[in-house]
Amino acid sequence: IDDAATKLSEASYPFLKEIDWTSNVYGSLPNANPVKVLAVINKALVMGASMDSAALKKGVLAHASAIGHVDSKGMIPLPDYTAINAAIGHMVASVPKNQVIDVFNAAGNVVRKEEVGAYMKSLVSSGDAEAAYKAFWEFKDVVAAAQR
Repeated sequence: IDDAATKLSEASYPFLKEIDWTSNVYGSLPNANPVKVLAVINKALVMGASMDSAALKKGVLAHASAIGHVDSKGMIPLPDYTAINAAIGHMVASVPKNQVIDVFNAAGNVVRKEEVGAYMKSLVSSGDAEAAYKAFWEFKDVVAAAQR
């Protein structure tokens, strides 16, 4: 998982740097059904409660460290990003696959992938977005192979 996290991070970091992290677009879900949003939160909490506590702690610490390194554009350094991705990989690998799928499906009921994805992709380099997407799916496969 750690090696795959490094590959993911290196492949997706150019895309990450193009995102305007100060935009208000990340602070709301326009037209989202509150009940469906709560369903996502519920599934995420259930998944989190099942996580290996050591993996979860490592994830919290990776995020806390990264917060201390956020620049004026809301961006974190590559080593922090890599540590977060590795921690998330271990956290997700520590839970049953059905719980991950439950979160994914619940989120899919809130966010219209076709509309949101196309809009968000229009804000960055298409090539960088596609490279990040490809790297994410490769990372997902490594995590799934390690999953309990």
